[in-house]
Amino acid sequence: MEIGITTDIVDSTKYHKGVSNYIRYLIKNIAKIQTNHNFHLIHFQKNSDAIYQLDLEEIIVPRYPILSPGVSKLLTTAIRVPNQLENLDVIHIPEPHLSMLPLYLRSDIKTVLTLHGGHLYVEPGTEPKFYESPKAWAYLKLLGLSFPKFRDKIDMYIAVSNFLKKEMIERLKIPEEKIRVIYEAADEKFRPGNFEKSTDFILSDTPGRELIEIYYKLRKRGIKHKLVVFSVRAANKIAEEMAVRLGIQKDVIIAGYVPDEELIKLYNTADLYVRIPLVERFGIPPLEAMACGCPVVTNNVGSLPEVVGDAGILKNQEDIEGLVNAIYEVLTNEGLRQDMIKKGLERAKMFSWEKTARETIKVYEEVVKN
Repeated sequence: MEIGITTDIVDSTKYHKGVSNYIRYLIKNIAKIQTNHNFHLIHFQKNSDAIYQLDLEEIIVPRYPILSPGVSKLLTTAIRVPNQLENLDVIHIPEPHLSMLPLYLRSDIKTVLTLHGGHLYVEPGTEPKFYESPKAWAYLKLLGLSFPKFRDKIDMYIAVSNFLKKEMIERLKIPEEKIRVIYEAADEKFRPGNFEKSTDFILSDTPGRELIEIYYKLRKRGIKHKLVVFSVRAANKIAEEMAVRLGIQKDVIIAGYVPDEELIKLYNTADLYVRIPLVERFGIPPLEAMACGCPVVTNNVGSLPEVVGDAGILKNQEDIEGLVNAIYEVLTNEGLRQDMIKKGLERAKMFSWEKTARETIKVYEEVVKN
């Protein structure tokens, strides 16, 4: 079987996270599995990322240079790519994207589309405003309007959680029989290690008013830990400004983007990892934290109960005091902390990218067989 996987986002992203890492980890593990299938990585420019060093065939399609990247990719997939895909049995598109629209609409090739959430619909109040980001606003509008046109053309969807599957059925009207749930995982490099610890700190990647409010209340209760936030979100500024107003800015460290090597060290040396998202359709960071032996306290929203299970502490999103109490208890009760570390390490082992890769290959086989 000839299988194509689009990898453009790996080439175009500045920071590898989210969907970019999904593709990289998936392909790395697919390459390890012995099959009779041939895999082809489809993208628009030469790149030195490790996935292109795995002896998998590349299909590099030249873009139209005089046009903007988005328009040139759209025309490329409409005009140039079809000739290079003639021998493929199935193509996997790891996220919905307007530039891939011609591939969605083709009837001569089987298609698999992974949804991670957030592209085809956004939570009320979180959508980009036209006056703040007109390109993002227009893109999401166009993607949302175009989806009903190609929804039924997709042969199979992959959802990264059961929570997301339910959303896809209810909000996008995708038939349940066309959805397969395949969990993501923490990469194997996230594991316990011997790192020197310089200070006590709480680790988080969800900056915002709630996190700073929780940390401020913990300080009032005598907790001396620093708060370290790794994130490239716009909310970093909100967190910084609120920390200044509360007079705790010296103890709040906004680290920005952190490479994996440094992130592994942070997970290993943090006393606790805290995640307070508005919604979560999978959530790899909690798994990474648990895989490194770091206790997890988070909200019980979205897919987090599926991911964290009973290995961490899950609290209601609006229950700020409950989150404060849970974090305080973990930081002051070493017995509880050690129990959570043990449970977290075991929980993380339930998820692996090899398992993700094997289940994804089964989807390819199912689609072609049918």
